[in-house]
Amino acid sequence: MPYREGVSPQGSSVIVLYEDRPGSLTGLKLAALSLAKTSPGCLIHAIVPGASERFRSWATDRGIIVADVPESLRATGWDVKPSVLMHMLDTVADLVLWVDTDVIATQTIGRLLDQHPAETLVAAEEYYWGHHQGSTARTTTLGLDVGRVLPRSINSGVLRVARCHRRLLADWAEALATPEYAAAQATPIARRRVAYLGDQEVLGGLLGSRRYADLPLAQLRRGVDIAQCFGPSGFTVRERWGARHTLPTFVHAMGRKPWSRPPPASGALGARIGAAWENSHLDLTPYMEAAHPYLAELDEPADWANPVTAIGRLLSRAGSPALRELPLTLVDTTQRAVRRFVGFRQVPL
Repeated sequence: MPYREGVSPQGSSVIVLYEDRPGSLTGLKLAALSLAKTSPGCLIHAIVPGASERFRSWATDRGIIVADVPESLRATGWDVKPSVLMHMLDTVADLVLWVDTDVIATQTIGRLLDQHPAETLVAAEEYYWGHHQGSTARTTTLGLDVGRVLPRSINSGVLRVARCHRRLLADWAEALATPEYAAAQATPIARRRVAYLGDQEVLGGLLGSRRYADLPLAQLRRGVDIAQCFGPSGFTVRERWGARHTLPTFVHAMGRKPWSRPPPASGALGARIGAAWENSHLDLTPYMEAAHPYLAELDEPADWANPVTAIGRLLSRAGSPALRELPLTLVDTTQRAVRRFVGFRQVPL
């Protein structure tokens, strides 16, 4: 039986989804529908600032709890995570699972989470091409002593915490409120130091510090437990081959979202090629396959799910959903490898 009001029997979880971008409610709906279907019995809380009556009605009809925005919330976007999680732990449950609204579950989540005791913080591994994985700069830039090295960076798209992690969450929220972090967020991504690239880099820095070196940590394996679909090669060739029969439990649409496709570009050749490339990726990403069972329940148009490129129309329903994008993956892997080798467009330490 799912737990309520701080009662947390083994094997159950409260899930929180947060979205403050009106144009991204589609993703929240898909995440909620997939979690409700694959893990029936879990309580799903949706926090949507300024939620319309239409959305509230849609959610209530499907057993999704539309929760109030925490009064203490001051951040927006990615940076709300620690504050929202503290609020949920203080008012709703002992154990909370955050799921980004661009994540879809393809199978029960209990298989991944129930094997870890509550005191173990569960996060995901960052996609393969993530910047400076294994670097201690995330910790030292925060002015903290290094206590351990994480060979794979933290991705906070899926994050499970318990009340015993509240101090960590408070430190995380405090670090996201510093002038240094705010200044970094106001600069282009390519010029940000890796420790301030985003909220999850700060969390990784804290977890690598001496202060939290003994905190039990488990990471969902990229390509096995979670497909990190950041462009065609975020979900790598090797990972795709391993998932050719069954997609990972979570599919994460990092970067551009399918429901906010770039319009077909006109004018310069580079712009036209860029738009066609991105639309081809969105036509063939495994996220699209994972979304299809839920499109009819969105209560909104889903034209974005139809392929718009020639290669998309050719391959979008062919064979394994993990392998459909393989031609793009091979090209994207090559250019990413070259960029990494020559140091082009790599964020600084």
